[in-house]
Amino acid sequence: MLEGRDFIIYTDQKPLVYAFMQNPDKCSPRQWRHLDFISQFSTDVRHINGTRNAVADALSRIEVNQISNSFLEFEALSKAQLEDNELQSFQNDEKSSLVFKRVPSPVSATELICDTSTGSPRPFVPQNFRRTIFEHFHNLAHPGVAASFQLIASRYV
Repeated sequence: MLEGRDFIIYTDQKPLVYAFMQNPDKCSPRQWRHLDFISQFSTDVRHINGTRNAVADALSRIEVNQISNSFLEFEALSKAQLEDNELQSFQNDEKSSLVFKRVPSPVSATELICDTSTGSPRPFVPQNFRRTIFEHFHNLAHPGVAASFQLIASRYV
């Protein structure tokens, strides 16, 4: 789709713009491989201020409030929440900082039990749904262990 077409790469990464102008001897082998790969498509790399780069921003960020219905069955999640002993123990624990409330699902006609203590509703995930959610987020960009944990914890309990 890109091959054989002329186009400009706009980036908010000034070092990338200058990397194409520098002597290849100053690059590490890894940097050289990355630049070589990019140059297969275009060497016309131009800087654009990050605040003006709304298109790339929209394409590169995970939408926080949008969850694809194809990877998670909300009706099944809601039913599993009602039967989950771990959730019941969290709800009965007066020392817990979690504040659970029923929140309407963004993509179905069901309600989910969510922690609202952070200001953003985070659905409680029963054990049998955790692997599905982990694999979904892990496959988005293959982040490391800490990044995967942080990504999931910011959206789910």
